[in-house]
Amino acid sequence: MDSARVQSALGALGQPPYRWDQVRRAVFDGAASYDEVPGLPALARSTLAERAPILSLRARRVEASSDGRARKALLDLPDGSSVETVLLRPSERRWTACISSQVGCAVACTFCATGLMGLARSLTPEEITDQVLFWRQYMRREGLPGRLDNVVYMGMGEPFSCYDRVAASLRVLMDQRLFGMGARHLSVSTSGVAPRIVQFGRDFPQVNLALSLHAATDALRSRLVPMNKAYDLKALAAALKEYLAAANRKIFFEYVLLKGENDRAQDARALSAWLEGLGPRELLHVNLIVFNQTDTPHRPSSETDARRFQSLVLGAGFKATVRQNLGRDIDGACGQLAVLEERA
Repeated sequence: MDSARVQSALGALGQPPYRWDQVRRAVFDGAASYDEVPGLPALARSTLAERAPILSLRARRVEASSDGRARKALLDLPDGSSVETVLLRPSERRWTACISSQVGCAVACTFCATGLMGLARSLTPEEITDQVLFWRQYMRREGLPGRLDNVVYMGMGEPFSCYDRVAASLRVLMDQRLFGMGARHLSVSTSGVAPRIVQFGRDFPQVNLALSLHAATDALRSRLVPMNKAYDLKALAAALKEYLAAANRKIFFEYVLLKGENDRAQDARALSAWLEGLGPRELLHVNLIVFNQTDTPHRPSSETDARRFQSLVLGAGFKATVRQNLGRDIDGACGQLAVLEERA
C-alpha cells in the first residue's frame, strides 16, 4: 500500500483526516479490501479501490509444504514481471516472511536458482512491503494461528544493490502507525556490497545484518560468489569491523555447504581464521545451510559433514548452528526461489 496515495485520494474526496486512521488500522491488521474497513463510505471505498489499491501485486498461486511449516507465493507485479516470497513457521505461533527486493539477481551465486534468472529490475518500496501485507492478509483469510512478527530480506535479489529502496521499505515496516514492526525483528542479507554494509550500520543500527559468505578464501569465494571480485574478503572484513563499531550488533554469516567444495576441514579452518579479529566472538554467528538442490552442478553435504564442519567452527570458539531448511518440497528453501517459467 502506498500510504501517501491513499491519503491524497481521501483528501480529493473531501474526507476528514480520521478516515485515513480507519483505513490504516484495518489494512495493516490484514483487511484485503476497502469493503472491510468499518465506517468507510461507499464512494470512498470504490474510489480508493480504483486509485489506490491495497496491494500493488497479485498472487498467481500459493503452495504449502507437506508439513505445513512453509508457504510459497508467486506474485505478479503491475509491469508483468513476477517474484516469489515465502512464509515460514519456525515455531508453533511464530511466523517469518522471507521477501524479495529484486526481480532476479545480478550477483549470480553459482548455487542459487535466482541467479539463473539474471536481473530484470529492482522492486519499489511499495512492492517490497506489500509482500508482508500479502502474507498478513493470507494468514487472516486462512485462519492461521500466531502472528507474523519477523521479516527477512533473503528472497530474490541483492538488497544492497537497491539500497535506497530497501531502506525506504524498512522505514515503512518500522513505522509504528503502519506495520509497527520492531527493528530487531527485521533482517537484511547481503552477498557483500562492502560500502553499503558500513552505511547500513549507521542508518539501521538495530536491524539485523546477515552476510552470505559461503567461503573464506578469495579464490573459492570468487568462484561461488562473483561479488567477491568487486569486494574481496579483506574489503569485507574492513567493512564489518566498521559496522560493528557503529552498530555493536550480532552479525549472521550464511554458509551454504557444498559437497567437496567448501565443506572440508580446511574450509572450516579458513572460516575460523577469517572470523578471528573481526570483533567480539559473541557478535559473530555462523548459520550453516545444507545446500538445497537447484538446477546447478553442486551437491549437498551430508548431515554428518555438516555436523563435523559445525564442530570444527565451535571448537575454534565461534557460535555455529546448522539451520533448518523449511519448504524444500515446494522449492521454497534457501537458494531455491526463481521465476523461470513462462507467465501464465
